[in-house]
Amino acid sequence: MRKRYLDMLRLLCVALLIPFHVMMMYNTWGEGQYVPGVPLPAAGWAVRLTYPWFMPLMFAVAGISARYSLQKRGPVQYVAERLLRVGLPLLTGVLLINPFLSYIADISNNGYSGGYLAHYAVFFTKWTDLSGYDGGFGLAHLWFLLYLLIIALAALPVFLLCKRFAVFTERIRRPFLLILLLGAVQALAENLLNLGGKSLMQYFVLFLVGMFVLSDEQVQSKLKRFIPALSVSALAASVWYAFAIDLKWDGFALDLPYFLYGYVMMLALLGLGERYFDTRSKVLLRAAENSQLYYILHYPILTSAAFFLMPHITDIPLQIAVFIAVSFVLTALLSEAARRIPGIRVLLGMKPQKH
Repeated sequence: MRKRYLDMLRLLCVALLIPFHVMMMYNTWGEGQYVPGVPLPAAGWAVRLTYPWFMPLMFAVAGISARYSLQKRGPVQYVAERLLRVGLPLLTGVLLINPFLSYIADISNNGYSGGYLAHYAVFFTKWTDLSGYDGGFGLAHLWFLLYLLIIALAALPVFLLCKRFAVFTERIRRPFLLILLLGAVQALAENLLNLGGKSLMQYFVLFLVGMFVLSDEQVQSKLKRFIPALSVSALAASVWYAFAIDLKWDGFALDLPYFLYGYVMMLALLGLGERYFDTRSKVLLRAAENSQLYYILHYPILTSAAFFLMPHITDIPLQIAVFIAVSFVLTALLSEAARRIPGIRVLLGMKPQKH
């Protein structure tokens, strides 16, 4: 049986990406952007208090979903599905979307004056830090699809191996203390295979935690039972993390509240999701079906909105409000349109329409 609350949590994370990426344009720590705005402390705080948990939640939910997928499919079907639903849209995005983002960045940051077609060649020949902010090759938001593809395929042999020791893994995955301690494991993995501040190993661990631990029905029941404790703990950890930022702590003094807040918040949302997000709303379920389309399309849409509208809006809070509103509306409309075009929907990772 499909767990609708997982679809809703995935939709929540994807929906948050629009305000998150808009706020990132106004970050206060100098991180480059495709269309940079004037630094705004409130925007910086919004980013800092969101980032610790929403990407970990996405990888954990992906791990849970992978477990359920492997209960219905064999290894070959699983690999084929991941290549079609993650690998193909990744390739499509790198060829068709990211060159446009890099072109916009080159104009915004470097004053590039050439045409788009000429810059298309620049995108594939200029290799620097892979951010794309300087007009060179960049993965942009599609880093998530690349990581997810690598992790989903790497997790398959681990899953098949652990199936042979099912009794042992059934026993060790349920103690609640162990669930909490796994947060320390993903924190320790953060510096391994860390590319541009995004740790492949940390997200691999979170995916495995989702696949082997959080997918368990008894674990999910425990998370639901501990909602009050997890919610209060997440709130306390967020305050601790905010103080650490404000006092300019670094190293372990900053990392501890950061990872504690992110992991406990993730667990709290999983518990809250199972209790409150098991919706039957046709509108929300339809939106959840489009979540991958939202993910792929939201960034070029909001980047375009910022690029064309920022020169005409001088008030920064108004800029943010307009960019978010326009991006939500256009992303929803274009995603709905894309799913109705057979070739486009397949290229962006949706299953072919049934006739």
